[in-house]
Formats: sequence, C-alpha cells, structure tokens
Amino acid sequence: METALKRHGVLVLHLLIMALLLIGLVQRTQFHFLPQVSIYIGVLLAGYALLNRLVPGFRRPAAPSSAYTLLFIRAVLIAQVVQMIAHWAWLGGIPLWEALHEQDDLRIVEIRRAAGEGVPLLLDYFSHFLIKALVPMALLLAWSTNRRLFWLLAVCASVYAASLLAKSFFITLFVPLLLALLVTRQWRYSAVLVSLFLVVTVLLSTAANPQKLRSRPAPGTTGQSVAEDAGVKEHGFVLDALLGVGRRVVLMPGWTVAEWFTHIPSGIPYAKGGAVRPLAVVLGVPYTDYTEKVYDLAYPEMAAKQVPGTMGTASFMYGYANFGTWGLFGSGLITACVLLLVQRIYGTRWKWALALNAFPLLALSGSALPTVLLTHGWGLTILLFLWLRPAHEPAA
Repeated sequence: METALKRHGVLVLHLLIMALLLIGLVQRTQFHFLPQVSIYIGVLLAGYALLNRLVPGFRRPAAPSSAYTLLFIRAVLIAQVVQMIAHWAWLGGIPLWEALHEQDDLRIVEIRRAAGEGVPLLLDYFSHFLIKALVPMALLLAWSTNRRLFWLLAVCASVYAASLLAKSFFITLFVPLLLALLVTRQWRYSAVLVSLFLVVTVLLSTAANPQKLRSRPAPGTTGQSVAEDAGVKEHGFVLDALLGVGRRVVLMPGWTVAEWFTHIPSGIPYAKGGAVRPLAVVLGVPYTDYTEKVYDLAYPEMAAKQVPGTMGTASFMYGYANFGTWGLFGSGLITACVLLLVQRIYGTRWKWALALNAFPLLALSGSALPTVLLTHGWGLTILLFLWLRPAHEPAA
C-alpha cells in the first residue's frame, strides 16, 4: 500500500474516495447502478495505466529561496485580514453573530446563503481561493517555518471561516496540515486537530440549527423536558451533530449519484454538452444547471414551496448527464489524464501530493471537474506548489 501511495498516491486517493461514494450508492439503490459506475472506474484505470506507460516524467527545477515562502505566508495573512473586513462590511454584519441571535430556522438559512450569494462575484471567488487554496498552503508551510505566523493566520482564518456558518470551510483550512501530520506520524498533533474539528462542528451545528435545542415538557412528568427533534431525542445533541457530518461525508456523495442516475434521463433528458458551463460554451449549446433540476425532482415538496436549492454530485456524473454511457467513458479518460498529470507534477514528493490533493479529490465527489479546478482551488494549489517547491517535507 505504501508503495502504491508513493508512486500513484493521487490515483489511490481518488479510488478510496470512490469506495466511500459506493457505500452511499449501494445503501440507497442496492447494486442497481454499479454497472454504470464500473464503466467509469474501468476506463479510469485502463486510461491511467496506458498513459503512465506512454507519458514520460519531467525534471523539476531546484526550490527557490525560502524568502519567497515567508513572503507568501505574510501576503496570505494580509489578504485574509483584508478579505474578512471587506466581506463583513459588505454584508453589514457577521453571519455567525446574527445567527446566534436568531431562532427562526428559515431566517438562519437565508443568513447562511447571503454570506456567499450576497456579495460581489469577485469577493465570493477570492473567499473560496483563500479558504480552499491560499490559506491551507500557507498554514502548512508556516507550521514548519514560522509558528508565530502560523498561529496568527490560523486564528484569523478560523474566525473568518466559522463566521460564514459553513462547517466544511473551517475543516478545509486544516485538511492539508492534518494529512501531513498523519503521514509524518505526528499522532498527538493529529488527535488535537481532529478534536478541534469535532468541537467546532458541534458549535456551528448549534448556531445553524437552533431548532435542535428546543424542548417540550415530558408527558406525565413535572419539570422535565424532552427534545423536540427526533434525532436529538434519540442520540443527544452532540452525537446527532457528529452523525449528521458522518452521513454527509460517507453517505451523501453516493446518495446524490443515485438521484442523478434515477432522474436522468427518465425525468430530465441528456444535456448533450449543456450540463457543464465550459463545455456548453465550446459546443455552442445553452447551459442548463442540472444541480437545480435534480434537486427539484429529489425534493418535490421544497420545489412546490418554491424554495431554491441545488444537488451537486460526483464529477463523472456530469459526463453522464451530458452524454449518458458515452459520457462515463469520456469522464473516465479525462480524469485519468488529470490524475496522471498531477502525479507527474508532484513526482516523488508523495507526502506533499497526499496533503495537498486530498481536499480537491474529495471535492470531485460533489462537483464538476472545472468547478474543482477553479472554484475549489485545485488549479491554484498546483500552481503554488510549482512556484514554491518546498525543499522540506510537509509538517517536518
């Protein structure tokens, strides 16, 4: 296993995430759609093996001066502070603070949505670049080179990410560091970081879901109360919050794939290139947001109330939404090319490859490839690695 991680770590990570995806898919639809997913995996593996034989590696230039690393970390810290102030100023407040003073569930949903959709596009994109690429890279570098800058950036970025009411944002900041600590066997720091993830998850769940704290008098008792929420009543608030995150990570990716297979093409015709914006532009066809269309069919009661929503899914499903089975073939081949290219870029730096590519590969289980490369910062992370080319191992 260690040899496979060193030589083909990016592919191994993707396959492990695909295995997680299959858990939710089988749990929701048994083995009904496994043949279709097998097409994607088979083409992916065959394409990767063939390209690995045909495409040679390349030499990498020596690492630049460490002064560039410190300059980068300082620049990210300044950018984070400026972004935090600008974002809150545009919104006219801090979303987390506003949510803590609300009891209306729908109002909190609006606050959380406005945190991203209620700001100019440039501000929103830079927020994603910071949280998903710039800050994680800077934190990983600062851990090994300058702990003072690490703590300054970690506190600023954590406050900002938590303020946007998205649990995943806070965790995303530290995913590369956690992976680096694990592969370098720093178990104590790894345990502390995981514990912090759990605490923040529970706290943000409390702020975003106040209805789970509501209780009513227990029948037949005096002065005692029971939780109104069924999940909290059965498991307790903390365990229910953690189970919710577990379902989202382990089962939700497979559930969304099942919904897309179920409703395409029976309820929604193949898009013929229109389900992915860059492809729609190239082919000259209208772009159609299939995440909204599938959401409306998966949650008809919400659609009837005209409550907007989206249901993203694994990257290969956008190929299926475009061209059916042929789209799965194309997705497998394109993903093989991308994974091999990324593996070639990192070369023998397998610990860096695991640390920096885990989040983007996880994002592929819920978004189209162009979205992951741009909005989720995968392309930017790769460029940063090529520019900085750290001489040391991550978290060393």
